Amino acid sequence: MKLKMSIGEQIKEDQAVALDLLDMLTYTSSIATANISRDKIFELASQQDGITAKHMKKIYLLVKNYGYEYTKACKVVANEAHHPALKSFLMRLSSALATGEDESKFLRGEADRMVEVYTNKYESDVDSLQKWTDAYSAILVSVTLVIAVFLISTMLYSMGDLYSTSILSGILLCFIAFIGVYALYRAAPYEVIVHSLTVKSKEQEMAKRLSIFILPAGCITSFILLIAGVEPWIIFLTISIFFAPIGIIGMRDGKKIEKADEDISSFLKSLGTTAGTTQSTLTTALERMDRKSVASLEEHVNRLHKRLQNGVNPTICWYNFVGETGSELINKSTRVFIDAITLGGDPTKIGEIVSKSSLGIALLRIKRKFVSAGFMNLTIPLHGAMSGVLMFIYGIMFSFSNAVGVMMAKHSTEVEGAASTGMTAGMAINIGGSTDLAFIAYFVTFIIFVLTIASAFASKCAAGGSNYTLCYYLSVMFFVSAVVTLVVPIMADKIFTLE
Repeated sequence: MKLKMSIGEQIKEDQAVALDLLDMLTYTSSIATANISRDKIFELASQQDGITAKHMKKIYLLVKNYGYEYTKACKVVANEAHHPALKSFLMRLSSALATGEDESKFLRGEADRMVEVYTNKYESDVDSLQKWTDAYSAILVSVTLVIAVFLISTMLYSMGDLYSTSILSGILLCFIAFIGVYALYRAAPYEVIVHSLTVKSKEQEMAKRLSIFILPAGCITSFILLIAGVEPWIIFLTISIFFAPIGIIGMRDGKKIEKADEDISSFLKSLGTTAGTTQSTLTTALERMDRKSVASLEEHVNRLHKRLQNGVNPTICWYNFVGETGSELINKSTRVFIDAITLGGDPTKIGEIVSKSSLGIALLRIKRKFVSAGFMNLTIPLHGAMSGVLMFIYGIMFSFSNAVGVMMAKHSTEVEGAASTGMTAGMAINIGGSTDLAFIAYFVTFIIFVLTIASAFASKCAAGGSNYTLCYYLSVMFFVSAVVTLVVPIMADKIFTLE
């Protein structure tokens, strides 16, 4: 029964285990307030989603199917756990059960402890993310300058095989860009913003429907334009236009989720307090609440209240309430809240536990937003500057090559006389020589394309959020690339003149 994990699964566990443990402890400490049996706690915990739930399920099966004591089962599963934090928790759980400590008291203490652990880890990850964003920018600028020096050198000197050197430079850029983006992905705090329920928010439904048609149409259109030999800036602009609607909707949904996550703690705490002090059901407590105090959740709460008043199954009402917010934090917090109260727990205590956990996560995300916003504000002009430098160098090369060609055509006699006297003998200067400008144009366009993709994915890794927000970053970066590839060559041609 040993859990076998691939390298990819181990990396995911390493990132997700702290948040997963926090969610599990919040759930178990909440349902334990209902004074249910130990078997019921493990049974309900094993039915949840996540890494910890798999281990709790294994403990439950060892007890039910193989006759283990919970103390022994916890130790067995702890020895097979991969992550130290999960192993340590299971060993402490085994010791608490062996000493006869009350499950409710132990789980509440572990939940408070895990809030502190998760907070420290999240803040550490944010600090690491800030350092890696600076490092990513510096590394990408350095590689771009290396490629710029290579382009200038091809104009001045014969550097051997131009094509091999260009391919190696492109591979180097791709490799470094991939390493940089992956480093940001690993450094960023792990969190799931959007839930995976069948019922989703209006923005998520709209973005999903648009992506089914727009993304394939965008790929096909861009490919046709590429085959037709259209100017690169037109292709970049076309890609930007196709990504824009999905990206804008995704960002709008992300802002709504952000506000809802900040308000869910106060809503659940107020609802739990009202239900606990009045000794009433959640439906009755919802009627007595001031629903305007829940801010961004007012529309969702009013819709929930109407459905409950009309006699719709409460499970369906709460499921739709969670689904329409689109938030995974609201999904988990509400599920804990409802399950614990359904089992007979104290609504006031449960509201406080869930509120503390959800509010802590929402406040931590504000710190990440501060770092990611600064990185985004740097990445856009930096991408424009790096792409602009490469396009400017190519524009100078193109204008210079044309000017030298015209000059040599007008003064062919003098050039031939100079060559006959041996003035250029032994020199490796390539001015007006045989540089393949068409290949250089493709090379520069490819480099800008790679920088565009890397900058978009780096911004997404730093900011987090749903996958739809990636379309927003891609749209912005491709628009910047389109402007650069259109404007900079014109500027270079106007600036550079050769009499």
